[in-house]
Amino acid sequence: MTADARPFTEAAEGTGPAVLDYRGPQGWATVVHRSDRGDLTHRVGLSGPQRLRIEYAGQWSVSVTPLEQDEVEDGGFFSRHGIGNQTVDIVKPGPDHPEGAAILEFTTVVRSPSAYPALNLCAADGHRLLGLNHWDMGGDRHTRILIDGYRRTGEPPVGRVEVVDADNCEWRLRVLPLSAARPMGAITTGAGADVLVRTGPPGAVTLRHTNGSGNIRTTGLHIESRRHYVRLSAYPTRPFDGGKIIGILPEPTLLQVTGDGDWELRVIPLDELRTFDRQIGGTVGEVVRYTGPPATARVTSRSWRKWGGLADAQTLTPELTDVRWVLARGGPLARFRPEKLELLPGMLVAVGAPFNGSGWRIRTKAKAGAGAGAGEASAR
Repeated sequence: MTADARPFTEAAEGTGPAVLDYRGPQGWATVVHRSDRGDLTHRVGLSGPQRLRIEYAGQWSVSVTPLEQDEVEDGGFFSRHGIGNQTVDIVKPGPDHPEGAAILEFTTVVRSPSAYPALNLCAADGHRLLGLNHWDMGGDRHTRILIDGYRRTGEPPVGRVEVVDADNCEWRLRVLPLSAARPMGAITTGAGADVLVRTGPPGAVTLRHTNGSGNIRTTGLHIESRRHYVRLSAYPTRPFDGGKIIGILPEPTLLQVTGDGDWELRVIPLDELRTFDRQIGGTVGEVVRYTGPPATARVTSRSWRKWGGLADAQTLTPELTDVRWVLARGGPLARFRPEKLELLPGMLVAVGAPFNGSGWRIRTKAKAGAGAGAGEASAR
């Protein structure tokens, strides 16, 4: 049957079953089946030259509308307009751009109801570096991914993108400069995957998952900044997270948000943090400031679950230099096994809360001769 395939590039017609050898560019094929009861029309996405099988006994016709040509716009480096599953070798910034970092933008133009486009980011030799499923990318939303922004030592750069699970889907892939990142203000809202840039003074960042899709595969939202590592997660069952500081480095901070659903980011100035001099607690991640005398603090998780109830705390000087990090386990004996931190006046404590929402607590005991701090936790 292969030898009898009819070649065509724009249109073909016939009667009865046939095999067609399409030799044109990628595009949408309009297939019409004719009968006494009327015509039946449907569209099929073609990613390039391929074989088509017609299994209809009556009269039929096929006509192909090619996709428009790729055009690089808005100061971008690369653009590809495609249909279906494809492997694309991308063009990125040259050596004049720091670390070759760039923004990969993926937009679904037309999606088949049965398809869920996803991306595999690969090295130039095809080695897979990162896989992003349909929900990591925000579903059918406009997707932006930071590439080569925080490569590990020895890891090759992204040079190839595999578009998968995209049968009968039309999409556009672009590579943009870092200047295309969306500025992050005191309050920033968005949906799906996006790349943000923060240029203001240091602050405590919080993440709120404001509206999930309701799909069981929703995995939440994650933030990772280039060079200075920040990671927050929010889910429909735990929609808030905090306890991290951004803006520590002198250069702008790049942040990657991924996941499904709507989200909100807030940056709290360091002089507006909650303060404490004896004890403080909460159920979500938070950055707090210690205002008491030199003391030994005890950090505990208030969870009855040993591993699901992990809480952590990191101390920083007022100049934002890391001092120490401790991990407090949950479980029935957690309250009797606190982790110790040495605190000095003005120190910041970045606390990560247990995932199950059970809470954390910090209590201090003044050192001998330092004088006891008075009062409970206070908020400003």
